[in-house]
Amino acid sequence: MLLISWFKTPDLSNIPSRKLATLQQATGAYINTGITIAQGLLLIPLYLYYIGAHTYGIWLASGGMLGMLGLVNFGIGSLIIQRISRSYACQDMAKVVAYFVNGSLIYLGIILIYALVGWTASVWIPTILNVTGEEAELLKNCFQVAVLAMVLSIFNECMRSFAQALLRPIIPMLGMAFGRVLGIGVTVWMLFYNFGLWAIPVGLLVAEGVIFIFNAFYTFLLLRKLTERMGFDKCILREYLQTSPALLMSRMGDTLSQESEPLLITIFLSPEVTTAYMVTRRAADIVFRMLNVIVGSTMGPFSHLAGSSDIESISRIVKKLLFFSFSAGAIGLATYVGANHIFVPLWTGELFILDQNIVIFIALGFFARSLRGLLGQMLYGLGDFFYTSIVLLLEGVIRITMSLGLLSIFGIIGVPLAFVLSCLVAILVLAVRLKNKLMMDFNLSVIIRFLFSGSVLFGIATVLPQMELSVDSWSGFVLYLLTLLASVITTYMLMNWTRCCNIYRSIVK
Repeated sequence: MLLISWFKTPDLSNIPSRKLATLQQATGAYINTGITIAQGLLLIPLYLYYIGAHTYGIWLASGGMLGMLGLVNFGIGSLIIQRISRSYACQDMAKVVAYFVNGSLIYLGIILIYALVGWTASVWIPTILNVTGEEAELLKNCFQVAVLAMVLSIFNECMRSFAQALLRPIIPMLGMAFGRVLGIGVTVWMLFYNFGLWAIPVGLLVAEGVIFIFNAFYTFLLLRKLTERMGFDKCILREYLQTSPALLMSRMGDTLSQESEPLLITIFLSPEVTTAYMVTRRAADIVFRMLNVIVGSTMGPFSHLAGSSDIESISRIVKKLLFFSFSAGAIGLATYVGANHIFVPLWTGELFILDQNIVIFIALGFFARSLRGLLGQMLYGLGDFFYTSIVLLLEGVIRITMSLGLLSIFGIIGVPLAFVLSCLVAILVLAVRLKNKLMMDFNLSVIIRFLFSGSVLFGIATVLPQMELSVDSWSGFVLYLLTLLASVITTYMLMNWTRCCNIYRSIVK
């Protein structure tokens, strides 16, 4: 009955609680993150067994190029959420409809360009990656299926942004969970029946197709309740297009820097090293996804709050979000550093273990990126797109440039080292911008205490692998992981006891 009630046409005149919407978004995002974790744990060993490290490494490199094509989708989703949330806060339903409908037209143009560019790129990918024969044809065809799946994914983002901006994220999140589970099932089935590399893009296509059906149905319900006229609005289209260069800069910095890693490692080293690096990075990527839930869950409610122009409330929420993000990042990624040397051998074998220094820099890179992501998202919520996007573009350019230089000098450790340094610079610049926008005061002693407590956690995690503890079973690893996590959380809370208590009281209140 509860599920049926969720699918009923919502009453849009009744604005839901921002806290409830954030909780629903976060819950759904954590469910999907859990599915992603299970997907990685289950599928990567199967990929390595049924596809092989060499072919899978080539696919990862081509996936990096697929991600770079995402530049065509210049990140308009954040702008749509911000504009619709602001209009919805003012109960301007005509603007709500206009921003979504004209945003959808922009998205249709994006997916047409993406499909064309992706199909063209598929012809050249085997040459770029130096793949020949039957393997080249297989890679090209699988890439084309993946392009089709990404076309659906891009439009799914559009419809999901609409529901999120209206503080009603639950149905899209359920659809995403159901689609991903079904996609995983299709992939596993195809691997077992020796479809090889085809299993990856086809599973992705099935997942995005199911998600599309959920999103399209719920978007129809929302639009049916909004009786305002739908059509072209030159002013809104111009507004989107005028902001698009800034969003493209942001997207370009993020996409190129992140997706270039497997491609650069494959070109400079080998597909096998790419596989080892991505396997080593996988657990950190999972932790980052969990941290990113904080960012993604707050975009709609924060933009809604920003529409009220209550600077005092906005500043208070900003400080809480920064505390949550820093705390969760320090705890989660310190745990990754302390546990990855046991996890990888159990998961994929000794062959894919990289040096512990690489693990530390990967963790620090993701930690810095999670904080940078939150700062950027909050500035987007305040409508500050252009300045933020320039900073993110420069961060990406600096990261790629440093990666090229450090990779040739220090080897593979140069990639995460460039990750850390570029994100730190962006954090400093964005933090100053946010402080000036909200006229906030940051206590330097509090910042130093947090940095010190984070350093202590990473220090503890760095020492643990040198103790050479013998853990050779999954049950032993789970016990070790829980003990490590409990120790890290306890240490952090004791070092920041007063702040943790104040946050707890504010939540209860």
